[in-house]
Amino acid sequence: MIRLMFLTVLTGLLLSVAAGAVAEVDAATTAKESKPAYQAQPCDLPVASTAVAARLQCGTLKVQSPDGSQFQLAVVRKAATEPKAGAAPVLFLHGGPGGEMTRFIGLSESDFSPGHELIAIDMRGSGRSKPLFCPQLAAELTKALAESPDDNSFVQQRRAALLQCQQQMLAQGYSPQDFGTVQTVQDLELLREQLNVDKWHLYSESYGTVVALQYLAVAPKALVSVTLDSVYPPDELLTSFKLQQDQWLRQLDQLCQQQRGCASRFGAMSELFNRAISELTQRPLQLETSAGPLLLSPDKLRLAVMAAATAEQPLSLLPLWLQAVSQRNTALLKPWAEAMLQPSTIQFAAAMATECADRQRYYQQGRADSLEQSFGLPEGVCASFGVATGAAAGVEAGPVQVPQVPETAKVRTPVLLLAGGLDLFQPDSLVLSQWLGPHSQLVAVPGALHGVRGAAPCLRKMVGDFIRAPERFGPPGCLAEVAKPYLVTALEPNPTVATALASLQQAQPSALLLALVLSLLLSALLGVIWPVFAVLWFWLSGRPQPVCRIGLLSGASVLLSLAVWGALGMTLWQTLARRSAELWLGLPPDSQPWRLVIALTLLPVLVFCWWLARQQHWRQLLAQLALGAAVLLAVALQLLP
Repeated sequence: MIRLMFLTVLTGLLLSVAAGAVAEVDAATTAKESKPAYQAQPCDLPVASTAVAARLQCGTLKVQSPDGSQFQLAVVRKAATEPKAGAAPVLFLHGGPGGEMTRFIGLSESDFSPGHELIAIDMRGSGRSKPLFCPQLAAELTKALAESPDDNSFVQQRRAALLQCQQQMLAQGYSPQDFGTVQTVQDLELLREQLNVDKWHLYSESYGTVVALQYLAVAPKALVSVTLDSVYPPDELLTSFKLQQDQWLRQLDQLCQQQRGCASRFGAMSELFNRAISELTQRPLQLETSAGPLLLSPDKLRLAVMAAATAEQPLSLLPLWLQAVSQRNTALLKPWAEAMLQPSTIQFAAAMATECADRQRYYQQGRADSLEQSFGLPEGVCASFGVATGAAAGVEAGPVQVPQVPETAKVRTPVLLLAGGLDLFQPDSLVLSQWLGPHSQLVAVPGALHGVRGAAPCLRKMVGDFIRAPERFGPPGCLAEVAKPYLVTALEPNPTVATALASLQQAQPSALLLALVLSLLLSALLGVIWPVFAVLWFWLSGRPQPVCRIGLLSGASVLLSLAVWGALGMTLWQTLARRSAELWLGLPPDSQPWRLVIALTLLPVLVFCWWLARQQHWRQLLAQLALGAAVLLAVALQLLP
């Protein structure tokens, strides 16, 4: 009986302890689940001003994959300067995959779309999000580009670097199942709920358009409008990358035909490109850079052309560079090689994992594999990461879901489709626009590259107008005035001049450049402005003075010289406006005719200095000396040979 009572008491105690432990676990679980996924935190971003800093709010969004893998996604919110009541925020989706946006959101004083809050997020494994993977991968890929002796070695070294990164990610418990477009849309929906946003506008660029199309397919009620800037092509619109490149060269050829002196210098772009490929096929070209030699081969040339096609500065020099390859002009090609070896801001590990997760979206049996061609993933890389090759393998690509394009009949959200005529990755935008249905509008900008909304005020305003009133949007008339890229036809590389002239853009001119401008101003003041005001003063006061011939001739000489300098200044201003690479490498070719003219202005300066000194006309003498000093300063800047 006593034993029975003892066992009963002991059992009761154990049950009570177990119940307490279960309660504690439940309480901890409840507390954990109640903790919000989004947490605000102090901003540590570079900012344009304290006013911009006051408008920023930073935070992290904690997300988790079904297998338990966790990520902290960086989020930045930028309040509007003049918020509009009821205006839905704008969510920016960066490109890549593996790109970033949050780091740059504080560097602009202006609003993305006036009256609307801007929200930016770095996707999984990208930008400022955590964790980041394989920090050495970008350097390894650059090393493969620089050190591989031929194209086969280049592919093998690139594959080895990617496979090594895969092993690191797998060892940390991460796989393609933790990435992909479908996962990204789920993250965005969680962020929307955490921020208590009912609906938002979506602005997407490049790979971000894949995410936007998936979002439009699965959760259209969360979207007020969608902007697709430079669409990353859906699988049905994929073509061989080499065919895309040939088509793009024809577009570049049309641009060259419209520019004076371009066609006569370079001829047809496709022939220029093929000559360069043929030259490298016979004999690769070794280029010297500050980081060491780079052996330029046909495949590397194709990658370099693809990179040059995404920004106006390298694009403007591309025909000149292709011609230099055929002529084996290594001096002119050195800046291109330096640019090719610059570290990339893309997180390649996240890009590889995302592309492999979306693998079936790309692969089509019997057609060129654009994923392997344009993104540079060697054949078999995704399969080694645990993702099958779809139709080629005859099996499904694992549990990873494939992103989709919304059905035409279900698209009710206004969609703006921006297509650049010089976009190397551009699919058939008209087909895609028709696919999306009557609620989509296609705006094609012939001279735009990959990333249509750029520096042109018209393009920025166009996107803002669409976001402000998507149902009433119409393309603005200023589109016809958007400047097309300028193809440089001649150039003498001069780093010293490039540095001095580029300083004009940053409002921090060098000492020599500032001294040159002050000399010209002093010459104008003493030689032209002062005498004119003096004559007017004497005439108005009724005390006419006799005209001094030597002073009149000296003033006319100063005025003529300043007109020459003004013409040169206008040429430089036009160069700055067209954003080509002329100032990147040296003196703009359009300024060449002025070089001799400026040099010749030194001769009359010497004559007038001797004559004015004899006649003791000190003010005009100082004006001529200031003009001569400007010429000498130009020489110091190496504007003259």
